[in-house]
Amino acid sequence: MNRTRKMLARVGALTLALAMVLALPIASAAGLAKKTITVNTGVNLVVDGVSVIPTGENGKPVETFLYNGTTYVPIRAITQIFGKGISWDGTTGTVYIGEQPGAHQWLLDVCPPYQTYRYETFTTVTMAGQKYANAFRVANSGGSGWALFNLNAAYDTLEFDIGHIDGNGMYDGTLNIYLDSELSFSLDIHPEMLPTHYSVPLYGALQMKIEATGGGDNYALANVEVH
Repeated sequence: MNRTRKMLARVGALTLALAMVLALPIASAAGLAKKTITVNTGVNLVVDGVSVIPTGENGKPVETFLYNGTTYVPIRAITQIFGKGISWDGTTGTVYIGEQPGAHQWLLDVCPPYQTYRYETFTTVTMAGQKYANAFRVANSGGSGWALFNLNAAYDTLEFDIGHIDGNGMYDGTLNIYLDSELSFSLDIHPEMLPTHYSVPLYGALQMKIEATGGGDNYALANVEVH
């Protein structure tokens, strides 16, 4: 199945799941009310042929149930299945699935690499005299390196700034980004370049590989976030 067909299939599945979840009314923070209802419990949840036991924030199993002909699934369980984050705004009584407006999703927070080679993170890194955070390089002490990320088809866009690390060697390099083993983005990097911002479509990919070759150990990716 090609990437477009996989992405459409995942979007369709997510739309169906969210339609089920959003049937559950969410009371506003200003008007929370208790209601006693009678439900049918014991509903089994199977995703892509795999049985799933929904869990809450504490990791303990939580019930799915039927009420008035509608199946109710805990919203946190659905977001976990589809690799989406979830947050609650108690002021407005709003549940956010995925990215919350105005909030950043730093790649290393929401999706750290599961396998690396010559990979290094920075609390801050200085490029062209400016300090940057949420940064890493994939080629320390050797020129070339890489990092693998399991995106789980949860993101559509990767954004980052890339530049030469002040005080490092003056060597050219190349940055490559692979999505599901296919080269999707390639950039020649050189020591005279100023930090530059890039936005790379992820197409709902399952896996991402970020690779730096040549003199790649002299460069960092910073403010790396996903949407």
